[in-house]
Amino acid sequence: MNEIKELPQELINKISAGEVIERPSSVVKELVENSIDAKSSIIDIYIRNGGKTEIRVSDNGVGINSKDVKLAFKRHATSKLSDHNLQKISTLGFRGEALSSIASISRMKIYTSISDIADGKSFEVNSGLIGELKPSPRKIGTTIEVNELFYTTPARLKFLKTENYETLLIKQCIQKLALSNPEIEFNFYSNEKKIISSLASNNPNSNKKLEHRIVSLFGSEFFKNLIWFNEKIDCYNFYGFIGLPTFHHSNSAKQFTFVNKRPIHDRYLYNSIKAAYKDFLSYDRFPQVVLFINSPLEDVDINVHPTKNEVRFKNMQNLRSLLVRSIKKGLESAGHRSSTINTFKTLDIINKNKNNLNFMTKKVEDPLLSNNYFKEANSKNSTEEICQDYPLGLAKSQFHETYIISQTKNGIVIIDQHAAHERIVYEKLKKNYNQNNLETQILLIPEIIEVISEELDILLNHRDFLARYSLLIEKFSNESIIVREVPLILINCNISLLMKDIISDLIEIGDSQILETNINKICSSMACHGSIRAGRQMYQDEMNKLLREMESTPFSGQCNHGRPTYIELNLNQIESLFGRK
Repeated sequence: MNEIKELPQELINKISAGEVIERPSSVVKELVENSIDAKSSIIDIYIRNGGKTEIRVSDNGVGINSKDVKLAFKRHATSKLSDHNLQKISTLGFRGEALSSIASISRMKIYTSISDIADGKSFEVNSGLIGELKPSPRKIGTTIEVNELFYTTPARLKFLKTENYETLLIKQCIQKLALSNPEIEFNFYSNEKKIISSLASNNPNSNKKLEHRIVSLFGSEFFKNLIWFNEKIDCYNFYGFIGLPTFHHSNSAKQFTFVNKRPIHDRYLYNSIKAAYKDFLSYDRFPQVVLFINSPLEDVDINVHPTKNEVRFKNMQNLRSLLVRSIKKGLESAGHRSSTINTFKTLDIINKNKNNLNFMTKKVEDPLLSNNYFKEANSKNSTEEICQDYPLGLAKSQFHETYIISQTKNGIVIIDQHAAHERIVYEKLKKNYNQNNLETQILLIPEIIEVISEELDILLNHRDFLARYSLLIEKFSNESIIVREVPLILINCNISLLMKDIISDLIEIGDSQILETNINKICSSMACHGSIRAGRQMYQDEMNKLLREMESTPFSGQCNHGRPTYIELNLNQIESLFGRK
């Protein structure tokens, strides 16, 4: 074997830099976090060529004392652990690795001052070699320039992506830090073009400050689809804005999570968020959230990885349980609200196809037009009263025997009758099941259903479980079962198809011991069969009853599979389609 030798300091620094600095966005993160820790109120970030050529971060923080400037670039030198306590870290930075790591793989310049009389200091660092201090006409604060990133480690440079991709990662990094610090102004420029300009709100209310920051970063439409929630449970405080279930994304990129204001990328937290939404979203969609978790400092370990993107909690299982409960409680406050995104999709489709629309009319014999309910509800007073009192308004007609058009105070609503009723039935089943209060109906003529032997065994093994849903079954033969009793709410459904779906669910779930955690899946199948089907003609009183139930049912803005149950168009949007505005 070769003789063991101590590595030179220069090589040690480059190896350490590889752990801390993965790409240009890592540099931006570390420098901006230093600016935040320095109590800055304005932070400006400039980059060129996706950060590969130049990164410059300038702030108006407290600055660095001239006697400490050179020391700041030595490994594990920091001003943020004055009591040497790793158990209660309140700053974003604490390891003392960032500046030395960046300096070892780039050319750096630093300008800093602790005074408002422009008598600062500056110096250069090339590949870790620190130059001499020079006078600099800079007022209080610090500016750090990073040029030719990775020029000493060209292998890492080759693995970087395109300029646009690296710029996007930097933008996302700044967005996260801006969300957790709404009292600070952030300005981000790429190749002299302003990408982010987010002013600090002067509103004393912290919720309003966060609202202002979200709107400035992502726009008002993004904010309109969020729900404020704030829960204090045990030693934790969960708060922020969670997206409506119908406001989802193809990946987790729009999930912003923070622990004690520190941006965190943690799969356990992401899984917890998805678990809270699993009753409302398709498995391949992701909710959009801006979530903050405040925890006692001693209950969370942030010294897990050099990048400080991961944390560990003393009791992760307890945290997960409380977080899921808090998010679900926040979602309940949304009631029947649905995402406005579907409205804009509808308008976009209409605009693209309005030149191809056929406006020829023909006489239609519609039995709904002749019934007394429609005539009574269509009177001027009735329409105005209902539209004024109810968010989903008054049902005016049904088309294609699948969709309901309702007139509201400010426009119209288009409702998918099956999807809407499916959610209503589903929520009733869950509520009655949890309260052990399912009304039952004995079948006048019991239903005999043929099954294969494996399915028969599964159903008989879970007979007691199904009885809790008021589904009473017995063995009829070696290849069939008989259904004698069903929940009253499902009396009009196709029982044979319902049992086939339940068999499929039981096979997928498998172990009977985890059935309790999959109750919602069983309820979802039952609700689908017990709801109003597409293609069924509805009368006026039925349609209005459905609307009123939607308004009083939590989560009725989306069906059990995460699809919207209605789309709303206001008068301004409708008038713009016809060129009135």
